Amino acid sequence: MPGPENPLDHPAIAWRLFHPRRTGILPTFVVGEGELRLGCHAIRVDPQAGWVVFFHGNGELAAESERHLGHLFTAAGWNACFVEYRGYGDSGGRPALAAMLGDGQRVAAALGAPPEKIVAFGRSLGSIYAIELARRLPALGGLVLESGIASLNDHWKLTQEAEEVGCDPAEIEAALAADFDHRAKLSAYSGRMLVLHAAGDRLVVPANAKRFHAWGAGNEKRLVVFPRGDHNSIFFANESEYTAEVRRFLARAVV
Repeated sequence: MPGPENPLDHPAIAWRLFHPRRTGILPTFVVGEGELRLGCHAIRVDPQAGWVVFFHGNGELAAESERHLGHLFTAAGWNACFVEYRGYGDSGGRPALAAMLGDGQRVAAALGAPPEKIVAFGRSLGSIYAIELARRLPALGGLVLESGIASLNDHWKLTQEAEEVGCDPAEIEAALAADFDHRAKLSAYSGRMLVLHAAGDRLVVPANAKRFHAWGAGNEKRLVVFPRGDHNSIFFANESEYTAEVRRFLARAVV
């Protein structure tokens, strides 16, 4: 069977980036079917309110993110949709880095909300797909990047997988430049942006957040590096401050 055309969708790459788990928790918002079925979790508080579209980290699940963070958005008067990746939770298919770039737009379209009433929120690996949604929907109401990854190859050294993928390292570099140039994407996004990170994050160092903030083209952008916590404890170690920053951002979003 022939492999994927994009080297970034090869299973060797997916093995490095994704850690899918299944769950018995049924999704509340399903987009697509078959291998393209996304078993998302949505909370609706007001049909006229905006939507936070949340992309979780590679070792997390949409159901878990809803349980931990759903109240943060709904208490601010926003609906929330926690996107599930392919192969995770109750979704179909298998994770594939580049092939999933359009999944966020599919979810946004299924919600039926105009872009200006959507805030994309990406945590850790989810920052990749939140940034892509901002690229595809430049009128987005806002973009939040938490513990995000500025350069995939700097973080994961994906060119080292070239032999297993069956290509030259230059082909992986070209694919990354074509589909995951976060500097170019954020430089073209002039909307509101909030960047959050923990000073003690050793898994994804705070320099990533500083790069995101520098790259954003909008006049309304804010960088917050919390003094406590690390990659996985950022919310719980800074819950009051984290909550205040996010709610302040959502309160000023155009809805």
